[in-house]
Amino acid sequence: MQVFYHTRFMIRDSIFTMNTVTVFRPTWNIKALIISHLFAFAWLGFFLTDPGFAFWRSIDQTIFYSLNGTVSEDTGWTRFWAWANVRIFDVVPLIIMLVSITFPGMGIKRDRLQQAIIGFILLLVLMFPIRESVYEYARAIGLSGNSPSLMLEPAFRFSQIVPEIPAKDAAGHSFPGDHAAVVLTWAGFIILNARNGWSFFALVLAIFFMLPRIVGGAHWASDNVVGGAFSAIVTLSWAFCTPLLHHLTNATHRLLTPLIRLIAKIPLLNQLPILSQK
Repeated sequence: MQVFYHTRFMIRDSIFTMNTVTVFRPTWNIKALIISHLFAFAWLGFFLTDPGFAFWRSIDQTIFYSLNGTVSEDTGWTRFWAWANVRIFDVVPLIIMLVSITFPGMGIKRDRLQQAIIGFILLLVLMFPIRESVYEYARAIGLSGNSPSLMLEPAFRFSQIVPEIPAKDAAGHSFPGDHAAVVLTWAGFIILNARNGWSFFALVLAIFFMLPRIVGGAHWASDNVVGGAFSAIVTLSWAFCTPLLHHLTNATHRLLTPLIRLIAKIPLLNQLPILSQK
């Protein structure tokens, strides 16, 4: 009998561990946390130096002229990028991100999809104050200035070429890239969870989602590659090098489990992989 109870508790504990060790690291990894922060601050710090800023601005200008120069006339190509800069288009990457963590196609295991969507939402909550801190600091030191469409010539703006399309093509405070911070955080989340060839497709998508603002001139490339990447790296390091989000995700998942089970009883919805994790 004692053997039976001992075995039962071992099975219960192993199931609990399997359910709780989900999408984030359950223990501290101080070394990785320090290294990732050193890299992130070195990456941003170089940009803040005069040589670093000049280096990035030369790259920014080259990228801007190369991409923005392709939308100089009212063509189908120009209209595509103009529509890609309309606010409603932001729903497209949002849908793709949600699909990637509610279906197992991107590499996240089926039995971790519920934790994945909860964890990703909490990840974005964690990212927000980090991104806002960078934004406020950039404004305080005069770094978050005008976008390239307001500072460089020639600059082809959608508002002049296709004025009927309400596209964003300028910004008074462009650093850091807010969209870049979100999509790069998402790509890192997918890669660190799945670690397969398909997961790196998330990084390709993230780069594509950053392009519209760069093509239209509302962001410098460095707004995304430096500012957005800094926010994403710091956020991901706290998510995957500490148990903070591991515990928050599991606690939230346990809290929402009764609601999830209730929703899973709805016909058709109960066929979704995120609700039928078998």
